[in-house]
Amino acid sequence: MRLRPAAPRSRARRSPGTWPSAPVRRILFLSNGTCASMSLPLLHAGAPPAQRLRQPMAVAVLPGAARVRASDWDAHVDRTGFYNSHPWVRALELAHGPSPVLAAFAGGQLQGVLPTWANTATGSLFSLTGMTQGLLSAPSQDVLWLGTRRGTANTITCTRDPVLRARVLHGLLDRARQLAEAEGFSGVVWPYLSGGDAREAAACHPGAQVVLQGADATVSVPEGGMRGMEAAARSPERIKWRRERRLFLESGGSIEWTRLSADVCARIAPLLAATRDKHGSAGGVGWMERALTAQMSSGAAVHAVVALARTRAGEITAAAVFYMHGDWLYGRYWGATARAPRNAYFVLTFYEAVDWAAAHGFRTLHLSVPASSAKIARGAQVTPLALVHLPARHTKPLARHTLARHNHHIAQRWLRYSRLPLGPAWAPWASEER
Repeated sequence: MRLRPAAPRSRARRSPGTWPSAPVRRILFLSNGTCASMSLPLLHAGAPPAQRLRQPMAVAVLPGAARVRASDWDAHVDRTGFYNSHPWVRALELAHGPSPVLAAFAGGQLQGVLPTWANTATGSLFSLTGMTQGLLSAPSQDVLWLGTRRGTANTITCTRDPVLRARVLHGLLDRARQLAEAEGFSGVVWPYLSGGDAREAAACHPGAQVVLQGADATVSVPEGGMRGMEAAARSPERIKWRRERRLFLESGGSIEWTRLSADVCARIAPLLAATRDKHGSAGGVGWMERALTAQMSSGAAVHAVVALARTRAGEITAAAVFYMHGDWLYGRYWGATARAPRNAYFVLTFYEAVDWAAAHGFRTLHLSVPASSAKIARGAQVTPLALVHLPARHTKPLARHTLARHNHHIAQRWLRYSRLPLGPAWAPWASEER
């Protein structure tokens, strides 16, 4: 994907009294292979809101995350945003090549970032039609995708300053649409956001619309791990969970937790690749080894822990990879052979993960998409997953009543599917007019 040449930038004239006397920070960045620069007056976050609102802002199109200092980027990543952190995005670039990143600057500081990518893959997880139940019918290759490449847990990565946040989000989305139009796309789509993030982002741009995709699954980790979950569960669930763990042990299974080293990568890559192949993902062992090696190079692997299942003979027959961030533990990769102990999937990705998380101070376990009845039956809570769609200016947006009917339908379907109260996060969607 080629980059749109950077538009010439004029030097803003400062009106008397607009900013207090302050040093000027010159920010250098690379756009379309050409070095450019802008000068922005430094402004303290404690400056009056009116002054912060008037300060000039620029959104640059950078060739990749390597052009942004990791500490500046990660200052805007919250505890739910590991897959939007600088080490993770850099790992994706090292494994698959760089993609343009939008970076917003104001007050002499980086205020927000938004990766972009072109979708050339197949599969339901990134099919625009499949993700929206046919509501958006454009081919997935015809829109510019926002967020991390093939990311299923995107978050807003920008300032939390209430004065600047909405302005920065508007600037990032508007620049994304300009980039999409210059490349001939029919618009932009920012998928796999939490319902709250999607609504917030869409509210910042008059052309943006928010579409409910489905549900995300997380587990609130109690003190004591599975003992705490069993104490709060109904008797049928408690019996089922204990039985699955017992059958795992009776079939010769044992668990080992380790860090993601080069040796571990080599051992688990064939397992993870086999599961990816089973579900239609291309690339094989080479793709998986490249992804894990890139994480070791970028620093993302520092956050990884691996649960291994071994047979009585010591053979590794299953593996689950998790990432630590704040008080969240994220489940990411899973793989197993036909010789894996019984119920290895749920033992490694759920039961043992809950116990390990509790023992190491984590309070939330994020399960990989999609949410399912099997995960709900084991104590997972579901929260809304949504996407932001910003059509190009020449493209007709969705009719409001059609969009509201879709969002209401998806929310009601999850209400029936879970058979449990869904919580306040679903209220805005369930109450949309049909």
